[in-house]
Amino acid sequence: MTYHPGEIQVQERAGLRHIAERSRGIRSDIPDVAKIFLEQQPFLIIGAPKDDGTVWASALFGAPGFVKVVDPRSIALDGYTEVTDPITCGLRLGYPVATIAMDFAGRRRMRANGIITAVDRGRLEIATEQVYANCPKYIQARMWSPKEEGTILAQSNISFISLPNEAMAIVRNADTCFIASHHPEYGADVSHRGGMPGFIKTENDKTLVFPDYTGNAMFNTLGNLNGYPQAGLLFMDFDSGSLLQLTGTAEVEWDVSKSRFSLPGAERLIRFRLERGHLTRNAMPLNWSSAQFSPANPRTQEE
Repeated sequence: MTYHPGEIQVQERAGLRHIAERSRGIRSDIPDVAKIFLEQQPFLIIGAPKDDGTVWASALFGAPGFVKVVDPRSIALDGYTEVTDPITCGLRLGYPVATIAMDFAGRRRMRANGIITAVDRGRLEIATEQVYANCPKYIQARMWSPKEEGTILAQSNISFISLPNEAMAIVRNADTCFIASHHPEYGADVSHRGGMPGFIKTENDKTLVFPDYTGNAMFNTLGNLNGYPQAGLLFMDFDSGSLLQLTGTAEVEWDVSKSRFSLPGAERLIRFRLERGHLTRNAMPLNWSSAQFSPANPRTQEE
């Protein structure tokens, strides 16, 4: 397992370098168990940098099987089309891209990062460079079901440079989000974040603050942000079916005591500053059950 300098710096500052060095789970090929898992999923989270310097995260949907493992070093997404989504417009050969497959019900997740090798005729192919699973911490258990056959997703979109009330409410009620980051030499990454509803705070209509809880000590996201602060956030509104995408910059704050927010369990804070945002209503072709919150979620005394 090799880490880039930004990851190593964060590991050392956190005093967890010795734990990170023990990690042996990252590989470039896709094992059979990962193949089965990927091909069972009805959606895939994706993160990538764009030519304008921004980083975005999004979710791509399809019937289980739309993600295919072509061979031990590549995956393909069938039915891929360029739409108004900020991340899918303009992806090209050679782009670094990160993915994470989520089984919320089973509290399982699998990451596959790599390089785009084909994007045409409704198909996106990725050559994998990093494939690994993460622990079930902070994943809220939810069941999905497809919307009734014939349901038309009458999507509507708004773009903004400061959070409108609708987007603010999604952030404040969220128990799940994803953060995309990148390193120009070591590629893209997209990571899951979870907690009790309200774990992400809105300082104002352009600034979010959320905790960094104890994890696997790899610090893939924080290591990228250490030198390259561009980041993208994705919120899936499981009640309304909306997708909220934000791009901006993020920085790590190490002194939790200076925050005006009460964030139980936070070992560090991430402060995200919005540059642009995109809200797609009625974006998900899935219905979701109510959440069963992770037993790992830090809770306030009032909960």
